[in-house]
Parts: sequence; C-alpha cells; structure tokens
Amino acid sequence: MRTHEQRDLTARLSALAETPAPPPALDPSAVIARGRARLRRRRHALVGAVAGSTAAVLAGVLLLRPSGGPPAPAVPAPTASSTVAPTPTADTGPLSSEVRFGWLPTWLAHPAVGYANSDGRSVATATTTTEVVNAVPDLKLRLLPGPDDSAAPGTHTVAAPPVAGREAHWLVTDQSGTTIGLRWMTESGRLAELRATVWLGAKIQDDLLRVAAAARFDRWDVPFPVRAPGLPADLTLRNAEVHRPAKDSEPPWSAILSYTVGDKWLSVTAQPDGFGVFADGRPGGGTPVCRVDKGVRLCANGTAAGIPSVQAVGGLDGLLRRVTVLGADEASWAR
Repeated sequence: MRTHEQRDLTARLSALAETPAPPPALDPSAVIARGRARLRRRRHALVGAVAGSTAAVLAGVLLLRPSGGPPAPAVPAPTASSTVAPTPTADTGPLSSEVRFGWLPTWLAHPAVGYANSDGRSVATATTTTEVVNAVPDLKLRLLPGPDDSAAPGTHTVAAPPVAGREAHWLVTDQSGTTIGLRWMTESGRLAELRATVWLGAKIQDDLLRVAAAARFDRWDVPFPVRAPGLPADLTLRNAEVHRPAKDSEPPWSAILSYTVGDKWLSVTAQPDGFGVFADGRPGGGTPVCRVDKGVRLCANGTAAGIPSVQAVGGLDGLLRRVTVLGADEASWAR
C-alpha cells in the first residue's frame, strides 16, 4: 500500500486536530470506513482483483418510525449476556474516554469497537460486517459538552421515552421526517447522543433505548498500543484514536496520535506490520518516516517535522525512537 493511497483515509480524520471544537456532525469512524473502502478499491485494481465492497453509509433507510407514527416502546432492561464493557488498563495511556457501550444489539454481530478523543470530545463507535451490499451497520455514541447543545443542522428533536428516568428525544431529519438517533440527559446533566446506521428489519427503536440505558459515562483510560511521554513539550496532543475495522481484510486495529504546534501539525500512526504504510495524508506532510518494533509499524510525518524541537531529538526518526511500543497483541496494551 503506497503512502499517497492513505491520504483519503486520514486527511479529514487528522484535520480534527486543527480546530478547537469539531462540529457535532463530524464522524471520525465514518471517515476511517470511507477511506479504507477507497483504499481497498485502489489496491484491488492494482493487483487485478475484484473491487471490494464500499463501506459507505446505507442511504435512504428508515431507521425509526417518523414522528407521526405509533408510540415508541418502553425502555427495556439491558441484557447481561450481550454486554460489551472493555476493561480499563491500569497504565495511563494517551487516550481517555468518557463514553463506552454496556450493551450492543444482535445485528452488530462480532462488533468492532473503537474510541476517539478530539479536543476533549469523546466518541465510541461499533461497526460490524454484513452480507448486505454497500452496508456497514454501526452505532456512534458521544457525550456532548453541555445540556443546551442544539441538534445538528437539518435535524430537530421529538419526545422519546425516558432513559433511566431522564428526559430523552429522538433526532429527526427536517426534510424527510426520518428519525436517525436518540439524545438523552445523563446523570451528570450533560446530553448523550446515539446515532445508528442499520438496514430494514432491525428492531431499532427498542435497540437504541437498550443501548442508551446501558451506556456508561465514566472517564477511563482506553487500552492503547503505544506510549509517547518523551516527545517535545511544545507538541500539543489534539487527537487520539484507536479503530478496529469491520472488514477481515483490514488490519485488526489502527491508531493515530495528532499533535499541533502553532499552525503546524505532526502525526504518529501505528498498526500491525504487514499491512502497508498508514500515514497522515494531509497536504504538506512530506514522506513519512517509519520503524517496526514488536510487530507494530510506527510512522510519523507532518509540517512540524522541521521545527527546532523535533530536530533537536533527531528529526522524525529520533522522535519515533522516543515512542514506546507495547505490542501488536491488544492483550499487551494493559500492562
């Protein structure tokens, strides 16, 4: 996989680090999914193979009943056998999150769960494989900054059954009247938001209410494949993510740390070795410098590669030597 082929995978994702407050509609998980889908098509074309299926959102699907439909079901109790609660690591890493799933529906068979934190905004995603062409069912859970966050442009809210006894609303599109998600008040007084992409036939109202009732909003350290405590002090960490793709043809996980200093940026990426070069593809980032350690390929690039503090540690090569790799096996991340 060539470096330039990674650009559409990371350009918009890494651009999160350049703005102090990413817009609510921004979806890092979807960027990864769409980017990797494009890379699959390019890679397959190069080797003469059949093009891979697109990881695009299944458009036009009625997720929930419109606001004028029958009443929504009461909130069911979470099912213990379907809980998905990762165990926090005892070793503090670069990625912390305020959100995590406690229950996931059956239409997310073998879900690939990922986490992101950009400028203090936490997002948890769960995606899965499916035989439905051009469909990647997923859920996206995030905690909003405060109680007064308005709905994203093009949407409005409609009353929904309470979640854990607290006020809740469906998110409905202005144009079609289709319900696309759920918002509810958490115990802390902040709003949580859950959005879904599914296909017809899923018990979506029932499932969204179950997911919301079981969601957890306690800050915890997400297990992460690397530690980077020795980087130059003027590099400010703006974005940290770990993703697990839903497609078996992709690496089992990938991670990115994005830093800024002034108007310049620098990114460190990691994924298991053997899947090509995964690097930040924003314009001006230059050729990435990479090294392999404990089965993990680390790469670094960015417009901040030439600043004095980075040059003082030996440039990108010296900077990568200051990154500690825990291992390619996720079991090694919680040391």
